[in-house]
Amino acid sequence: MHNVFIFVILASSFTLIAHSCFTTKWDLSVQSTVRGNIVAHIKSGDTDFGNHTIPFNGNYTWSFCARIDGVTLYYGYFWWGSRFQSLALYDNRIRDICYRGESGTAHCYWLVTPDEFYVSGDPYQGGADPHAVFIKQWS
Repeated sequence: MHNVFIFVILASSFTLIAHSCFTTKWDLSVQSTVRGNIVAHIKSGDTDFGNHTIPFNGNYTWSFCARIDGVTLYYGYFWWGSRFQSLALYDNRIRDICYRGESGTAHCYWLVTPDEFYVSGDPYQGGADPHAVFIKQWS
């Protein structure tokens, strides 16, 4: 009975460790203000989320733990009709824009407009966002 109790404690501990981060946990969100649908393909070196359709005022969100060596990279490929753009959705530059000194989970919010891509550590509330940083235009 004692061994079963120890096994349950160890199994619970490993489950907690497997679902928690030793580094900063990040929630990233891509929101579209493009009328109609955009298609986003988001991936990292070891994770491929595939294609996702983001409707007008819709979003796509995912979470991850930053790598301990500091070289986490998520990339996005975006299509809107005949327009296309690719960009880093999370790297050291984007981390520095988004990070607000949170303890626990940090957040990064992408805004896709009919003309450009912006990123901020604050959620988009509509209208002009003084904290949003322009990153790239559609090609």
